[in-house]
Amino acid sequence: MGNLLLPTRADECAAERVPDQRADEPRWNADAGAMLVASFGDPAAAGYARVSGGPVEVADLTSGSLAGVRNLTSVAACVVFMKDRMTASDLQALDALVPLLRDTKFIAIISTFRIHLGDEETAATEAQVHERLKHLPARVIVVRAGHILGPSWRFGFAFPLVPRRLRSCFVSVEELAAVVAAERQARRSRNVVTLLGPNRPWRDVLRERRTPCALSACLTGVCFVLSLLLVGQLAALVLDLLRWRRPALGRWNVDTLRPRSLAELLALCHRHNIGHVKVVGYNNGVVHFGHRYPGKTVVSTVLCNRIVRAGPEVIKADCGATIRDATEFLAAAGQELHVLPNYSYVCLGTAFFVPIHGSAAAYTTVAETIAKALLYDPARDRFVLATRDEPAFAEHVYNMASRVIVLRLWIRVKPKSRYLVRQREVENATGAELVKALRDPQASNVEIRKSKASSAKVQISTYFDARDDQLPSPSGRGVGGEGAALEFPRDSLGRLWDRLEENAITSFLMHALTRHLAWHVELFFPADEFAVFWRTHRDLPLKKIQLRYIRRDGFPNSPFRDHDCVSVDLFMFRWGRRRFEKYLRRTFAIVRTNPGKHSQ
Repeated sequence: MGNLLLPTRADECAAERVPDQRADEPRWNADAGAMLVASFGDPAAAGYARVSGGPVEVADLTSGSLAGVRNLTSVAACVVFMKDRMTASDLQALDALVPLLRDTKFIAIISTFRIHLGDEETAATEAQVHERLKHLPARVIVVRAGHILGPSWRFGFAFPLVPRRLRSCFVSVEELAAVVAAERQARRSRNVVTLLGPNRPWRDVLRERRTPCALSACLTGVCFVLSLLLVGQLAALVLDLLRWRRPALGRWNVDTLRPRSLAELLALCHRHNIGHVKVVGYNNGVVHFGHRYPGKTVVSTVLCNRIVRAGPEVIKADCGATIRDATEFLAAAGQELHVLPNYSYVCLGTAFFVPIHGSAAAYTTVAETIAKALLYDPARDRFVLATRDEPAFAEHVYNMASRVIVLRLWIRVKPKSRYLVRQREVENATGAELVKALRDPQASNVEIRKSKASSAKVQISTYFDARDDQLPSPSGRGVGGEGAALEFPRDSLGRLWDRLEENAITSFLMHALTRHLAWHVELFFPADEFAVFWRTHRDLPLKKIQLRYIRRDGFPNSPFRDHDCVSVDLFMFRWGRRRFEKYLRRTFAIVRTNPGKHSQ
């Protein structure tokens, strides 16, 4: 295997740029010498050789004959298509090839993306091949490719049997050859890169590559009849059950990859592959809100969740660490995050791009507590380490169009608090009165809820730090008698969400029902626009309204860049969406939304 160490301090601060390489650039430099394409009977090797350009020699190592290869006067570069499982004879053939590569400058090992699915046997094979080649003077890289497409596939006739939900990653030999050529020409490259290709339904790929003959047409007709009997659906169900015991079977149905380290994440998110993936955190956007990324494989960072201490009041967290992970880590030291949202199964890395907030007064979003961020720019192949007062931080924070990947965050924390809550019900409150309640200077957290738009009553929950000896007492009554101190400033609904998420079955039901029946949106209104909304919302089909206060932060891509805003978190059934959107267009010139809490 290649060196998969995490970025060093020198890497983090490096500003060196690597020239962009595009798939349509020349495949190979013929003047640089011959290229050797070696394989163990893989038909993709011959297709690769045809599209590479320049003098190419193809060697099938399973034949045991290297006579033609030994006549090469110069092997400028070598591309080795490895097998998923290498026998002793395969390894002997590879060992026989090694002496011929002593003057080679560049070697590419074509491996498989199955390693990202937990296929340990294939990972061991890759390590064996790399071990035999890494001692050569050549620069050696590993390219983990998706399913490599050939001109036709033997079983293409079976496409009617395959359910459309079965998807995977497919890369053409042309794109593979272009990436290898680009890595060879680059001044430096990573030891391991993954090239997934577009994520497509198997049904479409098989239909495009079925053999055009009468027999194939007849077999396609038979498969169509079998599909009406749900044979394909049953086979897909069996496949889903078996993949829990054999992760390698996951290659037949791939929609999400979960890298287990930052190095593996970087292997998936380099400049050649970034267009084929969508990097997410806990994946709530897809699972809960129904976001879709056609043609892309979702890469969830949830397993990149290491947290360490970076100072008395600062933690250093990898991008996939969740609010829940951070809360449990800090509890041992008697500390907590400044901002504690109702739902804690959301990644800290997501908070860099999406406003994640509770109802805290000192800091209103998690991003406000980020002291420093380590980012990776795939287009320039460089790391960016930026504190919150540097231009690079402001350029990318809350910027959903940014192509950078968040790798690590430094986050401020505080001593653990316990909270006392004062709840009161107010009838026919005006927008100005609610804004005043949200800005209570003595409270640590304030949240306002309304059960439905037509109701005249709102519930105001004001949380106070239980360590404070000077708690306000409305009408002469203290708050201590309204209940025991709470661990977190969350209501019962927030606690329920976390409990549902802890169980796989209840989590599936919660997300599925919300994704198919509900429509969720969060809006940010300055005080004057909120007054208009509050005055005109009574006839809307809203089933839940939740209000919080967000202070302006001045960041160029922030929805509350120039104004303090009221966050209006809204829930309704999907059939009320059109009516609500029509109301927004008619009433407001500009509508600021939270892209991370918006149903599709």
